[in-house]
Amino acid sequence: MRAALLRHLVRFEDEIAGLLMMAVTLVLALQVLTRYVFNDPLAWTEEVSRHLFVWMVFFGASGALRERSHVAIELVVVRLPRQAQLAAALLCNLLVLFFLGNLLYWGVKAVDRMWTLPTATLELPVGLVYTVFPITAALMIVRTVVNMWADVRSRGATLAQVTQDLSI
Repeated sequence: MRAALLRHLVRFEDEIAGLLMMAVTLVLALQVLTRYVFNDPLAWTEEVSRHLFVWMVFFGASGALRERSHVAIELVVVRLPRQAQLAAALLCNLLVLFFLGNLLYWGVKAVDRMWTLPTATLELPVGLVYTVFPITAALMIVRTVVNMWADVRSRGATLAQVTQDLSI
């Protein structure tokens, strides 16, 4: 049971993104049904599907970061010695951490500023929708630091294995 729980925690973002994908699909199917079958569309489905989609994208981005599956151009880096590859990867990850730190900081500020502003249809706080930015930024910061630590501990072997796996 403990191993199953740990496996779910490791793949947390994937499961959340999958649930959000199902929710978006159901809401959009409901929109199509009410619009074209009953000729009486629901007003809230477009807004809900848009917000769920944004959440799905950000949780999916966090999962992709964990798997190191974001787009990368490695034309030059793969030709470098392993230690230089490690240095380049760590430098890139430091830039990613800088970006994610900004996303976290400005995301918290946006949530705070937009909390009193209601959404158009459901009149939920816009800040509630924006909470995905600091939540996923924090998750991605953790994932990036874990990846960096794995690279340093393996002296770049993990990075070389990922590069080899992705080039197949």
